[in-house]
Order: sequence, then C-alpha cells, then structure tokens
Amino acid sequence: MIWSNGKILPDDGLTIPISDRTFEHGLGLFETFRTYNGRATLLERHKARLLRSATELDLPIDPSSLPHEQDVRRLLEAEGITGDRMLRITASGGTASTNSIVWMKSSPLPEPVGEGGASLLVNSWEVDSKDTLARHKTLNYWERRRVFEEARRQGFDEALSGNWDQNHDSYYYYEGSRTNFFLMVADTRGLLSFQPKRPTIYTSSTASPIVPGIMRQVVIELARELSAEVREQKPGIESGWAGRSTFEVFLTNSVRGIIPVGRVTDASKKRVYRYEAPGRLTRMLQEQLEKRLRLGLQL
Repeated sequence: MIWSNGKILPDDGLTIPISDRTFEHGLGLFETFRTYNGRATLLERHKARLLRSATELDLPIDPSSLPHEQDVRRLLEAEGITGDRMLRITASGGTASTNSIVWMKSSPLPEPVGEGGASLLVNSWEVDSKDTLARHKTLNYWERRRVFEEARRQGFDEALSGNWDQNHDSYYYYEGSRTNFFLMVADTRGLLSFQPKRPTIYTSSTASPIVPGIMRQVVIELARELSAEVREQKPGIESGWAGRSTFEVFLTNSVRGIIPVGRVTDASKKRVYRYEAPGRLTRMLQEQLEKRLRLGLQL
C-alpha cells in the first residue's frame, strides 16, 4: 500500500499523468529513511532536505503534500506492520502547470552488514566534481545504482566515489554510492572522556560533490557533542588514509545508521586493507546514536 495526499491507497491506486516531467527526463526527488520503535525520528530532516533540493532545482513541490509522522503510522497500521520499516518518499517532476505528485511507501529493513564489518571498494568509480546534481537525491540515480550493483556482484557492500587531482598528484574520495564516508583516528583516549587528546573524525565537506546525508549530519553533531573533533574537508579525503592501521573507517546511511568498515580494497593498486569493525570509538558512536534514535530524542 502507499500513502499519498492524506489517503491510503493500494499500490496501483496512484495515477501520474504522462505529461509529468518524471517521464520526460527523469525529473523528481526522493528520500529514504526508517522508523525506530515505530517513530520516524528523522522525518522532518528528510523533508527539509527534499524541499531545499526542490527549491534549488526548481521543482514545484507543495510542502503541504509531504507526510507527517502520523501519516507514517497510518500507513504502517493499514499494512498491519508491527515492527520497524524502511520508508521512501517520492516526488515526481510535476508538469509546466501542476505540482509534483508525492507518495510514500514502506518496505522491509535491509539485512544488517555481517560480522567483521562492510567491505568497501575504492578507485572503481569517478565522480564529476562539477556535477551539481550529485548533491541531490534525484530520481536520475541510475549511475549510482549500477555502481552499487556492480560492487555487490564483485562481493563488496559498497563502492566509494572519488577523483584524481592532477594538481596534487593524489586521489580524493567523496562518498559511497548510497552512503557517506568517515574515517576516525583511533589511537586516542575515547569519546566520552574530558581528557585533552580528542578523537579526530574526517569526512568530505558538503562543498565536495556529495549528497549531504541526513545521518551524516546527525553523526557529526553527535560526535562533536561527545567531544570529538570533526573535520569536514574539501575537496574530499586524500587517499593516503587507506593503509593506516590507526584509522577506524565507517559509512553512514539513514536506514542503516553507522556502518563499520572492516575491509577496503583498492581496485587500482590491487591492495586490501583491514580494520577492526567496529572499532572502539565507532562502537561508542553507534551505541549513543542507537540509544537516541530509539528513544526519539531530539536530533
């Protein structure tokens, strides 16, 4: 079943006119999130990002057409769902004279990453640093989907985008096909102490060609609250990190939360690097994040 315009409809109950620009050039936006103990804790953040993208890309989305948390509950109740679910809000491209059509659908949560953490493929996918659409969750997601499916076919959980910087003779990494990328200096005294030496967490700046992930921002705010130093770097994270055993590596995603990375494979150099997953500091962040999301605390 789906939710649209305040109504619960069967899957085939939604009509989109052929004149909608979704069918013309793939115009449209989407947001994917999940419930925690039945609550859509991050829904408002996702709606805000969708509306920001709509404004920047000139899509005619009426804010009142977006769902509220009670609409999420109504949809799950209509489906007879008792556990937590993944939800997706989709907004079509609209027409020259009509607003976007918005609907929401639920699906089961994905299986968690196995013991030992995720496996990450790097140097297999380049991104155009000037592509403004790379910063939005548009319906034209075909390239990222192909990258993800090819990585899965090769036995990896995710592929990391990047680009070669000729000026600095180095490769810079940006984000995964559906995740944001973090690394953390792990040879420190811990997140929850007040000792002088703090953990340092690195992630690509939103000035880089990345989607400004909702979970990415939540983790940044939480880490800073727990006295970690967070550095958002432009244009990205330089490739020298890959062989450093002092790092903990993790990804973020609004459905999976924090995803520890246990293995990084460099496709160009044919090298494999291994990390503790989750490392001590990553585990601390995971526990604090999960606690707050499940309690529905302000994030």
